[in-house]
Amino acid sequence: MRKNLNRIIFTVLFFGIMPCFLHAQYTEKDIYAYIAQYEDIAIQKMNEHKIPASITIAQGIFESACGKSHLAVDGNNHFGIKCHDWTGDTILIDDDELQECFRKYKTVEESYNDHSLFLKNRKRYENLFKLEITDYASWARTLKEDGYATNPKYADQLISIIERYNIARLDTIYLVQYCGYKPELKKPETAIAQNTATATSKPTTAETPIPTKPVREPASVHQQKTQNTASETPKQPVSTTPMKVFTALGSEYPAGSSPFTYRKVFENNKTYFVIALKGDTYETIAGDVQVAASSLRKFNDATANSQPMENEIVYIETKAKSSPTKAHVVVAGETLRYIAQRYGIQLEYLFKYNNLDENSIIHPGDQILLRH
Repeated sequence: MRKNLNRIIFTVLFFGIMPCFLHAQYTEKDIYAYIAQYEDIAIQKMNEHKIPASITIAQGIFESACGKSHLAVDGNNHFGIKCHDWTGDTILIDDDELQECFRKYKTVEESYNDHSLFLKNRKRYENLFKLEITDYASWARTLKEDGYATNPKYADQLISIIERYNIARLDTIYLVQYCGYKPELKKPETAIAQNTATATSKPTTAETPIPTKPVREPASVHQQKTQNTASETPKQPVSTTPMKVFTALGSEYPAGSSPFTYRKVFENNKTYFVIALKGDTYETIAGDVQVAASSLRKFNDATANSQPMENEIVYIETKAKSSPTKAHVVVAGETLRYIAQRYGIQLEYLFKYNNLDENSIIHPGDQILLRH
């Protein structure tokens, strides 16, 4: 089961309440994007209806193929709920039988709310509400036992999604925001006193030499052979200009707040980050902020074997898709990843806005769009 989840592309499994027409496939990026988009709604519904946000999000991922299924796209139905005694809008889709009736919603939030009421108002699911609200494993197993799905691996699948993507943190956020809970935090092994970023103004850049990696230049990009690329670690750099890594040195940021770590947390473009201390790795930081190291690398567009440098900014959640700033003018030594880190933007969106890819070469004076 875990090996299946480790694959880059996930094939949606079919079961009972989930319509069999869901042939959509989705990637890990889709999962992270789905969590970021709907976690606030899930936490809100947890407060209103006392259903774990982790369970709601995991079911949404699993049953709607991260919002990519036909039912989710055309009906805003993320939980595969059929009409039953429904009096609202409907959508007909071939499922176990031809042209079966499913509930259709005006918004995804309506789907989330109806999912909560679907569980809350049916006697068959009353055992769920006798469980601890943070015991997602028991919730998943009881959902299966009480007939929510016929797939024998349904509970294991939900649990695996929750654990792989650290979705249980949403339940903790609910407790902190609504119940005054103060979680027990793990103190970092390195000295927190070295974490020296301060607050309240726009970030500035700081240069730190890092090695670069030779790349193939696409024919559609500049013909000049300057070696400013989105990649990071070459054996034979062509340019003598040192590349940059975006750090907190000489910069000031608003203070952030996270219930999961003793480290000082700061904010850039509405995204929380910490600062890598001397000797830090993504693994040590991951332990301190209670996020998987693989997730940290994804959040920071870092390669599989890379490690952060001292004082480098390390985002601890998914970066934004755009920046309030319209564009950035490249200076010597900057890479696309550097720009993505500086403005707190996902690298893939820089590629999209500028019709570039990981092999593209940028030059001093180029204008890089940071939003549409």
